[in-house]
Amino acid sequence: MNPTFEATIAFDTPAGVGVPAAPLRFPAWMRRLLPFARIPDAMRDRSTGLYNRPGLIAAANEILDAMPEGTAATMIVVEFSDLREVCDIYGRSTARKIISRVVSRLERVAGMRGVVGRTAKSQFTLLVPIANRDALERLHSALGKPARIELDAGDNEIVLVPDLLVDTVEPGDATAQELYRRMCRELSRIQASQQRRLEWMASQRERHSRPMSLPAL
Repeated sequence: MNPTFEATIAFDTPAGVGVPAAPLRFPAWMRRLLPFARIPDAMRDRSTGLYNRPGLIAAANEILDAMPEGTAATMIVVEFSDLREVCDIYGRSTARKIISRVVSRLERVAGMRGVVGRTAKSQFTLLVPIANRDALERLHSALGKPARIELDAGDNEIVLVPDLLVDTVEPGDATAQELYRRMCRELSRIQASQQRRLEWMASQRERHSRPMSLPAL
């Protein structure tokens, strides 16, 4: 694996993933072409229409199983830690607009042959059957560099900067579930490290900003 990470602040790490036993009716890429081949309810996130965690893992495994030797796919975990705060401050309506924009941008990254799912309340995961470099180009094209989602909310402009972890998987390297769990652990570790660094920097600023006592005359 060769992970690429862009971080802001930490959030909760998703729990383990369970994969449904029933096979999918159509290949993942075909379901994007067939309007009647809807994602089964058990595999669908109702608020976005994307795959949920078990559905995303199952669809991603289909892609990995079908990959020929010598090719690679890219998994991307995108976490918008500030979504909860946006909902608290601006309300559910604004949060839904932002999520809709996130979904639209990430579906653009996934393309016709990739899959994207909402794997936690503020986390989205993609499996794209293209090389890491090409996937990063799509990601930067859709979200910008650095990655961000912007929304004009009346008198305020909301800008969300996600945490990103990008990794390459080759045939036989790992299942989608194993890779996803590994990436979540790595993302959590890096976020915790960055949070400790931010807290240390804040304590240093506070220490240096304390007023000095006047010398005795």
